[in-house]
Amino acid sequence: FIEGQDPFDRGKIADVLRRRFYWPQRVVGALDYGLWDIAGKAFNQPIYKLLGATRERVRAYGSTIHHATDERFIETVLACRERGLTAVKLHPYCNFEDDLRLVYKVRKAVGDEMRLMIDTLVYPAPYTRDQAMRMGRALDELNFWWFEDPLPKTDLDGLADLTRECRVVQIRAADRVEHISEYAAMLRHRCMDIMAGPASFGITDLMKLAGMAEAHNMKMEPHDFGGGTASLHVLLATTNADYYEQAVPDGCFDTSIYSDVYEDPVLAGFDGYINAPTKPGLGFGINLKEAEKVTVERY
Repeated sequence: FIEGQDPFDRGKIADVLRRRFYWPQRVVGALDYGLWDIAGKAFNQPIYKLLGATRERVRAYGSTIHHATDERFIETVLACRERGLTAVKLHPYCNFEDDLRLVYKVRKAVGDEMRLMIDTLVYPAPYTRDQAMRMGRALDELNFWWFEDPLPKTDLDGLADLTRECRVVQIRAADRVEHISEYAAMLRHRCMDIMAGPASFGITDLMKLAGMAEAHNMKMEPHDFGGGTASLHVLLATTNADYYEQAVPDGCFDTSIYSDVYEDPVLAGFDGYINAPTKPGLGFGINLKEAEKVTVERY
């Protein structure tokens, strides 16, 4: 079906793939990136310019990998502060007692000036409702910025209770949804303060989510752990998002496949900001010679 289609017909292509072939959203999203990249290169413009630029740089936060000890978490957060990042998100142990200890130790180590977030990451979620509420109260006390996916996406009542009870920390949810339509129920139940937008949905649907969040007077923060540029273009074309997610420590994704094939990686400067790409399309290149070395199958 895709072969021979007009690459500017993104909506038509996505609709047919979903309705006729039942492609998952994340697969449609990957194709959407490629179509936007073609459009940017056809017009010799970065994608965010085609979307409608609102700014030329955006602040980044450090997003930790899982560490084995509290000390390694603290080292990573302090290193982020040294390189100019003003906010860090922890991907903790996903065990309630260990996580509760960790958040207190990290806040004590870095002081009050850094914004701290936590993302429990594990699906469906590592905490019971009671544990999530206790963690939320602790994060209120510690002045954390957001608490991400604390309960399963299906627990609408639990998420709504947590959102209502937490006074300081904001509940960021919906990172694990499978389709844009799932956000409607979460918004009706008031399950979140901040909408999480999976970068895997594609640029077109991320922009839809940003508009949906704006209509509800909330922020839509894209989720893009790993250094991709797709969410950066959306951030540069919206006003209701604050941060680009940058994996830390630096180099944690420098496998031979990632670092050799992927050219011009996105990385925050020492002022804590990501500057807008200047190259057309997505703004990064693929080293085809290196890609050839790791190609396992052709279609």
